[in-house]
Amino acid sequence: MSRRDGRDRISIGIWSEVSPGSRWANEGVSRVIGFLIEGAAQTGRLTFRVVVPKGMERTVEDDLSVLAARKGQDWTIHAPDESFMANPNRALDDIEHERVRLLAEFANRHVPVDAWVVAFPFFAGSLDLHRSKAVLFPDALPYDFPVGWPDAFWDECGVWPNWRATSRRVMEGANAVITFSEHVANRHVANLFSVPRAKVHVVPLAPPDLSGLLPFVTERRATRETRCEAAGLLRAHARERGWRYLQDFPFEDVPYVVVSTQDRVTKNIGRAAESVRRLLRRDRVDVKLFTTASVHFGANWTLLPGVIEREQMHRDVVSVPDLPRHVHAALFHCAAAAIHPSFYEGIVGALPFYEAVSVGTPCLMGLGPHVAELLNEEPGLLPDTFDPYDEDGLARLLRTLLEGGREEVLERQRTIYEHLRHRRSWGQVAVEYANAAVAGP
Repeated sequence: MSRRDGRDRISIGIWSEVSPGSRWANEGVSRVIGFLIEGAAQTGRLTFRVVVPKGMERTVEDDLSVLAARKGQDWTIHAPDESFMANPNRALDDIEHERVRLLAEFANRHVPVDAWVVAFPFFAGSLDLHRSKAVLFPDALPYDFPVGWPDAFWDECGVWPNWRATSRRVMEGANAVITFSEHVANRHVANLFSVPRAKVHVVPLAPPDLSGLLPFVTERRATRETRCEAAGLLRAHARERGWRYLQDFPFEDVPYVVVSTQDRVTKNIGRAAESVRRLLRRDRVDVKLFTTASVHFGANWTLLPGVIEREQMHRDVVSVPDLPRHVHAALFHCAAAAIHPSFYEGIVGALPFYEAVSVGTPCLMGLGPHVAELLNEEPGLLPDTFDPYDEDGLARLLRTLLEGGREEVLERQRTIYEHLRHRRSWGQVAVEYANAAVAGP
């Protein structure tokens, strides 16, 4: 990574086409962008310039402003001054194409970067960017798990064939492709899309550390005092959101587990809810489940709404979506445990494992290729994993943890977390992203 113009820092653009009103906070790639920015702050060598459509800049700034990084130095946000005014005679497809074309024109003229990182492989507007670029490829989940999507998504001109065709064009037009893991690089990028392996950069994530969001927490340990502080943050946020049930909820006293993810086909939240139901109704173990997923009642592609409705678990499984970063950290800190029941992730390990342990909470993980890759590095985590299809197995593991095994699990995981954190930093990850974007293969 080198400079050509004498500036102190290398500027890497982050290209995003997400429209106003889209989800951002606590989405997987959005969280990674935040961690990269904190990595830039660690190195003092990089500035990430996030480009978004007009109307998204406030949403993104609200999320990034709580990072351990300086606006204007470690990160900036850029959006066009005026929204694209659609010609009413245009077809809708033309309007969308013109919107992203103008966004790229704005970025080329007004955003000074040395190279680009494209946040998703289906962001076709990135093809009009002038500088070199690396495309971030999280995974191709629908092609491993095709069941559960609407049938129309698989029509000849449906969502997923179009996604695959667009992603292929974007990756072909890029200097490099970045994946989070070897299993995605091999199975999806190389085998499914036939991208030359020399063009693929596997850049595993560093362990996220949420402790800086909770300055009252020391040594990644929870005390009565720190739980009360975190619970206060949660209640204050519940009042802001109008969540009446949670406005006076005793988060510091009620045992609960957290599932922090969206409710998608592979996330498997319904089985975690069923495990909690068995603990509550069959075993008489006092525990609730909080999830950051929205609950889509009536949906047939997910088990979660049906479990809640059929078993009348409306106050036993509680949805708390779109939490700000510090409130999200507080939710982990007050929890008895985190659960990540997913049977597939595109990274090495699972973000909730790192995030929970970083603020003093243990995590149980469903087995899948993402966890298998982590176990290759840290086999000591095997006792804290479970078959994601086995509700009774998870219930037994969770009951053991709740009834006296928590501190043993946490101490083991805290030690492993520190090993991983000292082995790889977000500064290293940020530099590797920049190198891939600037240099390519």
